[in-house]
Amino acid sequence: MPKIPRAKTTLADAVDVLSVWKTIPDFKMGDVSLTDFTGAVNSTDGLVKQHANNGVERAGLKANLDDKLRELNQLVSRFRSGVRAAYGPDSPVYEQAGGTRTSSRKRPKRAVSEPQPQPQPPAPPQHA
Repeated sequence: MPKIPRAKTTLADAVDVLSVWKTIPDFKMGDVSLTDFTGAVNSTDGLVKQHANNGVERAGLKANLDDKLRELNQLVSRFRSGVRAAYGPDSPVYEQAGGTRTSSRKRPKRAVSEPQPQPQPPAPPQHA
């Protein structure tokens, strides 16, 4: 996982999580509820927009934005882990939340070993 998640990717993931979470509003991650997550998404989105529009104050906003992106990325990850635990790794809800279902994963390919060529004995030296 990158140190600082990308803003567009994290917000897109968060919007996906938000739409799934709205279908199961009673779901909680410890003390984080749908309302808390919605607030985190909105505040992060506001900072992203403010950062894009404010060239002068970017240094302070960048640090604040990075912190918020890390926090939001962790919440998205926790949500997916919670949905995986509650509904299973092969459930449609887990896929909707952005996870890859177990049945959708590629099967590993076995390495096929080719027969090794037999080494040829060295030719005897010819005397002239």
